[in-house]
Amino acid sequence: MKASFIEGAHSLRVKSYSSKGRGSITLAPDIAFQHCANAAAAIIQRAPAYITYRVATHVAATSLGKQRDIVREVSVRTQDGLAVIQDLPRGRNQVAPAFPVTPAFDALSYFTLSWKVGAHEDVSAYVHDITPLHYDALPASGADVVVVRLRAYRATYAPDSSDAPNAKTHILLEPFDFVKRQVVRRDSTFFLSDLYIDNASGMPAEVKYSGGNDLQFVVDYASIGGYWLVEHAHYEETVFFPLHLARFHVSADAVYDGFTFPAQAPDPRLAPPASVAPQIEPAAAAPQAAASP
Repeated sequence: MKASFIEGAHSLRVKSYSSKGRGSITLAPDIAFQHCANAAAAIIQRAPAYITYRVATHVAATSLGKQRDIVREVSVRTQDGLAVIQDLPRGRNQVAPAFPVTPAFDALSYFTLSWKVGAHEDVSAYVHDITPLHYDALPASGADVVVVRLRAYRATYAPDSSDAPNAKTHILLEPFDFVKRQVVRRDSTFFLSDLYIDNASGMPAEVKYSGGNDLQFVVDYASIGGYWLVEHAHYEETVFFPLHLARFHVSADAVYDGFTFPAQAPDPRLAPPASVAPQIEPAAAAPQAAASP
């Protein structure tokens, strides 16, 4: 299965206006989204060259009476997402894209998510074709209030959103109708629905997508070892048999732990080409489905 995220928020419509008696700037949810996307793109660029981790994934198709727990140890080269994957306790060892998504994945980006269940119920999943979002700084303005609207989304603050330093900003995102009408494959395209921003760091704490066929994709982040990494991912959708004669709902829930950050390739198969030696920079404090912010 393939699902894609369609990004339509790069182009901005900007309005600014003055209000006598006001001396502060009002931060619109669209601008808060923009700041968070830029922060996420910047910190991903400073990800360690290599990450090893353990991921426990629970896969379920309850209507079929099937479920399975998959536990894997993964060593990933963050430069390109190539990984050595060991099924635990003594299963298959393979070189493949990081499972299920690399911990250095930027969920506020253009990307495609692919997954499949192969022979012997072997499960694979990975993200690819990733292009981080980036927004240019707003032009200087003498207005008291600047309103920025994302081209593809109506952004609003959720009732539980808070600007307290130790809380989270919660932004709701609803794609405009004209954007949804342009989607060719509605059953494999999802859109941003929620963004939770960690106010202390300005980084995304949780990113949620939704789409047709009950599709949901959720990515949760945490500061681990000085890096901002994925600690939990969830995916679900309703899958139809040919001609829609039958359907079943499938879900996968992945929890990451046991992170380490080797200075050198933890496996010879992950050694970079001689001409492309990865550089480690200190971190800043703090199905195929396609996606669309």
